[in-house]
Amino acid sequence: MHVHTSISSPCSFIDPERAIKRAKEIGLDGICVTDHDGTEGAEIAFELGKKLGFPVFRGLEVYTEFGDVIIFGVYDNDFTWKVSFDEVIEICRNKEGIAIVAHISKTSTSFSNEEREVFFGRMLRRVNAIETHNGGSTPDENERALKIAQRYSLTGVGGSDAHHEFQIGRCVTVFEKPVVTERELVKAVREGICRGKYGFS
Repeated sequence: MHVHTSISSPCSFIDPERAIKRAKEIGLDGICVTDHDGTEGAEIAFELGKKLGFPVFRGLEVYTEFGDVIIFGVYDNDFTWKVSFDEVIEICRNKEGIAIVAHISKTSTSFSNEEREVFFGRMLRRVNAIETHNGGSTPDENERALKIAQRYSLTGVGGSDAHHEFQIGRCVTVFEKPVVTERELVKAVREGICRGKYGFS
């Protein structure tokens, strides 16, 4: 649920077609493209997925004053590289999308204990899920994220946070029932019928 392509994420070296082929090779059932700076990479991967018979879900990772948030179900919006957290939540609500906090342990460590409580209280009561398993985080960071999710009764998801092809599948999301469309993905996360785990690569 967290892959970047070289099309819309300058920090990534992954070609969309190779991302799909790699995901298929390691046994994934689908892949989510969540670029930083726009949706072009996700759109290209989505169309390639239809041609190759492999589910590709379009998302976006946006920068906010509270850290990075991954969104799904709102791909018709032209986000800038950085928007306010309140704006992200409002758009997700209006478009019936979802907001997922990415790699929270990395973000929250920059705050004092008092600031962290304000951060958690303001942010975590308004999102749909938290990334409990992030491929770019350490096991300790992921364990802290899992405890935060449990504390706030939030759904946990996993994402490889891949910027190189070999990183795809480092962490994954397991769904209790098949998810084929983007609306099904949004619904499953909203209902909490999924969980994050370490992956296949």
